[in-house]
Amino acid sequence: MKWLVALVVVLNLVVAMYGSLKQRPPLDVHAQEVSPGQVRLLPANWKPDASAPKAQASAPAASAPAAQPLHETKPAASAAKPQVKPAAKPEASKPAAKAADKPQDKAGQEKAAQDKKTQDKQPEALACYRWSGLNDSLLARVKGGVPQLKLKSGQVQEDSKDESKGSGRFWVYYPPLATQSETKTLSAEMRDKGFDNYIVSNDEFKGNLSLGLFGKEDAAKTLVARLKAAGYDKAVVKSKDQPAKITALTFKDLDAAQVERLKALQKRLTPGIALKGC
Repeated sequence: MKWLVALVVVLNLVVAMYGSLKQRPPLDVHAQEVSPGQVRLLPANWKPDASAPKAQASAPAASAPAAQPLHETKPAASAAKPQVKPAAKPEASKPAAKAADKPQDKAGQEKAAQDKKTQDKQPEALACYRWSGLNDSLLARVKGGVPQLKLKSGQVQEDSKDESKGSGRFWVYYPPLATQSETKTLSAEMRDKGFDNYIVSNDEFKGNLSLGLFGKEDAAKTLVARLKAAGYDKAVVKSKDQPAKITALTFKDLDAAQVERLKALQKRLTPGIALKGC
């Protein structure tokens, strides 16, 4: 009989617990685990107290709020994830900023390299040489080779002046007479007396009688003295010094390649006339 009463009591407790569990919201099963040390066996003469259902009913109510943080922690943890991602976006944009700076850095390096090349070329542009002592024939030869230097406009300047350049000879001549026939008669008379001559026909002294060209002035004067002794006192001695045009070429702002070509041209055309710095 006692076992029957105990069985009825246990069934009542199971029904009461089932009713309380049915009303409570679903909780984590692991949170409802009970330590084996807390399990107690009911005595055989145990009777349910009237206040037990209330306590059991209040137990789910008290445990329900405690279980809520378990559900609340999950949204909080998931809400934290979007906050981490926006913080990572500025870091992801840094490589883009660096990539945008790379073209600027490359342009700056190219500009610095160009400036350096320009500075290296400046000393080469300061070379200047003067090629002087060129007469008309030498000047024509030099000008024929100047295109090989590949000069720019304004890199070559030409300066010319007239200089008196003597041949070292002295010319003896006799002025013409009033008419050409009289001059021819005079020329024949001088030949008969041993004074060789001819009538000039192609320069500014046209019509004069040329009596000789001498390398020394004393020899020319001796002939004049002989002519005077023979009655021809109008004979004249003239130095053959004539004005000559001398030109100098100035080459400015030459680079190294142009200097080498200019020196090679000078050695080939005028080995006796050296280049001089200016």
